[in-house]
Amino acid sequence: MKILISANRISGKAEEGGSSRFMKCVIDELKNQGHTVTTDKNEQCDIMICSHDFDKSIETTKVFISHGILDAERCRPGADRYISISEEVRHINKMRGFNSDVINQPVKILERSKINNTLKNILIIRDVENLISDPFVFLSKKYNVKNSDMSIPIEDQIKEADLCITLGRGALESMAQGVPVIVADNRHYMGAIGDGYLNAVNINEIAKHNFSGRRFRIPITEEWILSELEKYNPDDSRFLHNYVSENHNVKNIVKKYLEPFELVQQENDFAFGCMINDMKRFDMVLKGSSIGGKECFTIFEPETAAKGLNTLLDTIEKSGAEIGILTHQDMFYQEHWLPQVKKQIAKLPEDWVIAGIVGKDEQGKLCGKFHDMSSPLWIVSEHDFPVRCSCIDECTIIVNMKSGFRFDEDLIGFDLYGTYACLKANEIGSAWIIDAWAEHYCRRFFGSWEPDETFKKMFKWLYNRFPNKKIDSTVLVGKKNKQEIE
Repeated sequence: MKILISANRISGKAEEGGSSRFMKCVIDELKNQGHTVTTDKNEQCDIMICSHDFDKSIETTKVFISHGILDAERCRPGADRYISISEEVRHINKMRGFNSDVINQPVKILERSKINNTLKNILIIRDVENLISDPFVFLSKKYNVKNSDMSIPIEDQIKEADLCITLGRGALESMAQGVPVIVADNRHYMGAIGDGYLNAVNINEIAKHNFSGRRFRIPITEEWILSELEKYNPDDSRFLHNYVSENHNVKNIVKKYLEPFELVQQENDFAFGCMINDMKRFDMVLKGSSIGGKECFTIFEPETAAKGLNTLLDTIEKSGAEIGILTHQDMFYQEHWLPQVKKQIAKLPEDWVIAGIVGKDEQGKLCGKFHDMSSPLWIVSEHDFPVRCSCIDECTIIVNMKSGFRFDEDLIGFDLYGTYACLKANEIGSAWIIDAWAEHYCRRFFGSWEPDETFKKMFKWLYNRFPNKKIDSTVLVGKKNKQEIE
């Protein structure tokens, strides 16, 4: 999927704080999982993942992540799905009228560090420049204490520590390397409080408040800090590393963000489009067939086939479907048809643009498996499908939506657009006939058809538009084709 990221800070630089590292972590993993990520609001995208203020006018599915209790971090109106990173944040958003899913804060899991059996090295992860007062200054008398340095990657600093004193994302990043943590700090928006040394006894409770120090709100004193340091146990390293791997691994968290929408996309892999001039015929035949509950977009009596079909393709594209099926109103598809189409499309090369179920191969021989109910016309060719083709019948035109294919609207009337589709497809990729038998409840006997002036004019137009290419159509039946039908 193509995913738009919208947040105040996304670079991951230390001076931008934990929310920036949060979004950078998400962006990197989205790319690792094969998604295309953009921050350009003018680009079309499948989903927008956003935090803070966001542009509500962007026409796409919006996922808002609320990652804190400050006003700037709370849910905003206009999103399709809301995510809170903890139970505390969820409760605050609910009080403001937003229902949200709790999905833990993501972190990249790194190799577990080797720590000393006896506590020696302490890293305090915080913004020193905005520090009100330092409740940990006394620790340097007994331990090797360092404050985090924004100019050095935090992973490298954590690696050198036996224990980290920090809040929120700092706690998660420390555990992601197997380094024990005391959740505590002095922040301007809540004062000097903490939840204590993390272990199997208290971690689930402290996690409900995102390791913020607000779960137990214990005032920081020298005595309390010393008592928490006495709990230091190098064996906790493995437990903490396993805990974040199971509950905060960015690989799993990112999938949770997208799961509901990826499921919709899978269900929305196909969409039908149909030009209608007889609603009763449409309801009785096409809608009565087994099209699997797929979306079927319609347009009533368009000016020309090209204009009508382009409108349908535009609508199918907006629906998010990967494959558009342009079909006549009197086509009947049995229950097996869509699964068979999927199997056949899986055999096509990456450059496929158009596929049909009946037409002519590159030598002009009738190709496909098809029954026209208005006549004894049964086509069951012995080709090895899929087959490259020169033209397809307009009854069913299957379009690879990512190809961007559209009809040239200089093509007027309601004939030869299957021929145009193949010629154009072979210019930009490839056109095929697949093995997907279906029935056409056509009321016009094929043997009575004669080309009108518009047909002749458009045949000449195709000849000029595609010089040196053979112009063919399924309505043009030569002696060889008659023998094949008979």
